[in-house]
Amino acid sequence: MSAVTSLIVSAVILALRGVPALLFLHQWARAFITAWPVVFLSIILIAPRIDRLLDWVVERH
Repeated sequence: MSAVTSLIVSAVILALRGVPALLFLHQWARAFITAWPVVFLSIILIAPRIDRLLDWVVERH
């Protein structure tokens, strides 16, 4: 999940920034390598809290 999310988000950001086609794959790979650990750790650290919050909200209402 984190790899796919990182690939999609980094590609969209680069496309919106107008990265030239000749540089796109190289820049995409670099952006992915930076983004993947950030997204992975975010999922590991934040997802359980969000899950508990949603359980609390659903059970209260």
